Amino acid sequence: MKRIITALLAAMLIVSLAACGSKPAAPAAPAASAAPAAPVAPAEETYVELEEDLGAEEYGVGFRNADIAFGLEVQKLLDEMIADGTAAEISNKWFGTDALMKNVEFKEDTAAPADDKSLETIKANGKFIVGLDDSYPPMGFRDEKNEIVGFDIDLAKEVAKRMGVEVEFQPIDWDSKELELNSGKIDCIWNGMTITDERIANMFFAKPYIANEQIIIVPSSSGITAKAQLEGKVIGLQKGSSSLDALTADPVSEKVKEIVEYPDNVSAYMDLQAGRIDVFVVDSVVGRYVISQNAK
Repeated sequence: MKRIITALLAAMLIVSLAACGSKPAAPAAPAASAAPAAPVAPAEETYVELEEDLGAEEYGVGFRNADIAFGLEVQKLLDEMIADGTAAEISNKWFGTDALMKNVEFKEDTAAPADDKSLETIKANGKFIVGLDDSYPPMGFRDEKNEIVGFDIDLAKEVAKRMGVEVEFQPIDWDSKELELNSGKIDCIWNGMTITDERIANMFFAKPYIANEQIIIVPSSSGITAKAQLEGKVIGLQKGSSSLDALTADPVSEKVKEIVEYPDNVSAYMDLQAGRIDVFVVDSVVGRYVISQNAK
């Protein structure tokens, strides 16, 4: 029921943006053809990103540690899409630029064990299931028709097409993503997921594909211009996200008044607009997207 309500809220929030046709500045804003899904701020308020961030990171697709063969096949097809320009077309559709990382090294194994049958299993099943947070624009989110769309969605669909199988998108509780993956309910997590040491221990990653930072968003009227000014403030972010890891790793976290964790970024951003939190910490890909939509 909560996912349905969240989807309906997101759908209601994007209706007023559906007619927007201008392409925002690269790299974080989608091209005009992308259906926006970010909440719209009241006309009297705008939101800005602080110059200081909470650290750089990289996105990757996570697979079960036993499914190296499947993960390497997905990576091979992604590399082909980068080489032939298909991935760049998808990136330009959503970001207005080619944001994909190229010529990067593998994070883990480059060959699967001889007894790894994960790719054969996927092909025998005729599909793979992608787990995602469906409130994560522009990577994966619900449009005004309640359909799951986004940058990662288009990438996964093209990979499935080239693999000769179908792809199914399964919304999950982001805080329980590792459990969802290892229980077999999903076959991979493909949704702007930051690669961390802890996640590498729990999943298999091939190569990173998008660079990202953890950014700090505040109302322009707040007077907050530096990270040091977060002292005594209420910070909102997504539960189970790398935003929480980045914030708690920074000394400023010891001086904030409270850290409020939300099930998704849409809820956190709505509370920033409502004044229930002072600051929103989020991936730059998502944060810059919502800022660009509110600026229209």
